[in-house]
Amino acid sequence: MGTHDLAGTDDFEHGHVPPPVIDHRAAPHDAPHDIFFAAVKTTRMPMIVTDPKRPDNPIIFCNEAFTFMTGYEEHEIVGSNCRFLQGPETDRDIIDQLRAAIAKREEIAVEVLNYRKNGSTFWNALFVSPVFDESGELLYFFGSQLDISRRREAEEALHEAQKMEAVGKLTGGIAHDFNNLLQVILGYVDILEAKIDASDRGARRAVDAIAMSANRGATLTQQLLAFARKQELRDRLLNFNQLIADFRPILDRTAGEGVTLRRQLDDHLWNCRIDPVQAEMALLNIIGNGRDALGGSGTITISTRNAVLPDDGAGASLKLQPGEYAAITIGDDGPGIDPTIVDKIFDPFFTTKEMGKGTGLGLAMVYGFMRQSGGLATAENQEGGGALFTLYFPRASGSSTERRSPVVQPQSRGGVERVLMVEDQIEVGELGQEMLRDLGYDVTLVNSARAALDVLAGDSDFKLLFTDILMPGGMNGVGLANAVKRDYPRTAVLLTTGFADEAIDEGARSYELIRKPYRRTELNERIRQVLDKPGART
Repeated sequence: MGTHDLAGTDDFEHGHVPPPVIDHRAAPHDAPHDIFFAAVKTTRMPMIVTDPKRPDNPIIFCNEAFTFMTGYEEHEIVGSNCRFLQGPETDRDIIDQLRAAIAKREEIAVEVLNYRKNGSTFWNALFVSPVFDESGELLYFFGSQLDISRRREAEEALHEAQKMEAVGKLTGGIAHDFNNLLQVILGYVDILEAKIDASDRGARRAVDAIAMSANRGATLTQQLLAFARKQELRDRLLNFNQLIADFRPILDRTAGEGVTLRRQLDDHLWNCRIDPVQAEMALLNIIGNGRDALGGSGTITISTRNAVLPDDGAGASLKLQPGEYAAITIGDDGPGIDPTIVDKIFDPFFTTKEMGKGTGLGLAMVYGFMRQSGGLATAENQEGGGALFTLYFPRASGSSTERRSPVVQPQSRGGVERVLMVEDQIEVGELGQEMLRDLGYDVTLVNSARAALDVLAGDSDFKLLFTDILMPGGMNGVGLANAVKRDYPRTAVLLTTGFADEAIDEGARSYELIRKPYRRTELNERIRQVLDKPGART
């Protein structure tokens, strides 16, 4: 008789293949010449045989492939019921299905989480079949097994990637449109602020309230874009120890007065290439979560170390390419993470906070930023209590440089510098034109890249091209900037966007960029940086 591969169980489930029948009633080890047991013993597929006539249906035979898969010796296996492979995370419903099929003397094929002798888990594709003699008497139960852990992990990783991609596309699109709305709101807030009399406190409070709410909306959209991995990263080579040191006052304020923030930094930490602003936001989100978990009193510890995956045994190697990483851990001595939600902690909109106290996007933003940076964020509970978050950043070669604040040139309101503004959204374009004119610039507004090139063909005397990146019509802002740089090298370029993707990001890196929604003063500062700095792009 033959055995059957566990990957194809349709015939068994539909009853097309009858249970095996043998005519030898002796115990397996007493009948080595029997073709059935000879085949089972030599096959590379893990297999066992149990005796239902004995109490508790014990295993009476196992092959070497089974001992290799489970880590147990033959003498530890024979005489035991199969339940010794079960553990805390084994699905009890699956075990009940197995128990019911055995009671009915029926075949069954399931996938169950089992435990090896060393405590590690593996996914076991198990096929159990009764073995009858020629008279129909039940002799044994035969179980063939297969370690399918890699297949299950690949399926779970694919499912996770598909889920993140689907939600990412949705949130990225929402964030793009929302940023344009916020741009209009914040832009006219700035214009109103300039026109309201200082003595009109009621009007000023109203404008401040609008600005505060709009700024909160802008932060929310940045979290959406970070989760969707659609924000444009401006990465640079740095050492995370230096970032933690520079950011110390803000980190301490975020932790709060009742929380002690400790630092355990490896002096020989490897450099990495990341966006420092997004990295700081990730730290703030995790520390803020730790502060809330501690209830305002306790200890949060930030540690750095070098990690070589998969050799350091961190487990993150399952989702990261093997290699060298700078690892940053943020741990607290609070109650830890509920084990039932650990695998949901980075899901978008998932929060354990009360209504109105959390969007559920903070840790999702962290996860999206880490994946976009080529790294990974993990969350787990520490053995001594409390939660532990780890950020893995790929090691980068080269020497890091300290961050310097940009030097902003004095504001120019001479009205002699001409700006060609390109924006396809009418409301955003009209607002930008009014803001620039109020700042003293001579502005020409068009709504497409093609219209901008037509204007330049007849009049190329513009100091600055200020263009949105995402536009209809076949040419986006980066393509327009490239054309202007080639044909009108005396015209500087400033890009703006509320959204970006990898293809656009790569081309946009050659130009200065201001994110939507931007404020009036921020826009003028960025324009002055482009036009006034030595060696400005022209």
